[in-house]
Amino acid sequence: MRPHPRADLLVVGVAVTIVVLIVVTMPYVPCSAVTCGPEPLTSVGISLLAVVPVMSYLHRWSAVVAAVICAVLWPIADRAEDVGMGWHMALPLALVAVTVAVARLKHPVAARVARAGHSAAGVARVEDTVDYVRREQPPTLERLPSITRSVLIGTILVGAGIAGITATLWHQAEVTAQEAAAPSISAVVREHHDTRIGVDLDNGDSYYLEVLEPADYPVGSRVGVLVDDAGLRQLSSEPYDITVLLLPLVTMAGAGFALLVRAGSRRRALRRFLAGPQPVRAVQVIDSGNEIVVMVTEPANAARQFTVRAEPVPQAGEAGPATLYGEPQPGAWCVVVIGSQVRVPRRPVGRVTKIPLELALLLAAS
Repeated sequence: MRPHPRADLLVVGVAVTIVVLIVVTMPYVPCSAVTCGPEPLTSVGISLLAVVPVMSYLHRWSAVVAAVICAVLWPIADRAEDVGMGWHMALPLALVAVTVAVARLKHPVAARVARAGHSAAGVARVEDTVDYVRREQPPTLERLPSITRSVLIGTILVGAGIAGITATLWHQAEVTAQEAAAPSISAVVREHHDTRIGVDLDNGDSYYLEVLEPADYPVGSRVGVLVDDAGLRQLSSEPYDITVLLLPLVTMAGAGFALLVRAGSRRRALRRFLAGPQPVRAVQVIDSGNEIVVMVTEPANAARQFTVRAEPVPQAGEAGPATLYGEPQPGAWCVVVIGSQVRVPRRPVGRVTKIPLELALLLAAS
């Protein structure tokens, strides 16, 4: 569970604000005045702007990496492709700042524990309690939780995204080379029809051509049309451009990368958890097989409840006493031992809620 989950909305808000600022403040230049050619670097930069919020939801520090790449790429794209961004080039820096701030957030309890530290006797103290908890080495797990699903999905997304990006850029380069070799024939705009314009070429041929904005080509104005024997029919002022496909492809690859990094970081955190002494408590549990509801009844004035998602076992217990290794706080790893059965956790603890003291005492006595 991410600390302060709603903080990711800040990243979304900054990304949306940047897009709105670009749309509202950048002057519109018709393609009839300046050739609207393909801009792959700019398309990748805009795609990174969209993928950062998605990656922030999956793994925040991965989103920071994407935001930094976005901030570096925008000035390069502006210079290489003559986009004319002006001061807009600095906008991704705001996204970097917010993404870093969100990634640095910690769970409130975890922050207090980190500040309190550990005593030399090997016990931990949480500031909102007055009880010291003994620490012991967690039991050895018969196996680590499987991360095959996350790795598989992440690998597929990254592979498909990279393959799609490569195919898109290759096809774009192929068509660009075809356009460069094709002759440009002068034509007169005959009419407008929805998103197309009708043109009459000087050689007597007539075509309907798709354009971005038909109003940019008044009836009677002259345009250049690229024509070849392979079927190319394209306005010279609006070359073929499929780099818009990079938006979903970059998003796909970024999401897959974040999934892979999250799986790896969780596995490393679990190994660190198992490598050293951890707080150990007597708790009450309700075991449903793949989920264990844990109720911490000490200290009694701060009874808590949370769920540990565990690897399923053939015979799960129902309800009763158990031993908990780890700190019951969001984002922390915990291991539950029910009787002699060590349950393998699948992911860190999610939400921790307080429960009524009467209910906690009743469960402890049952």
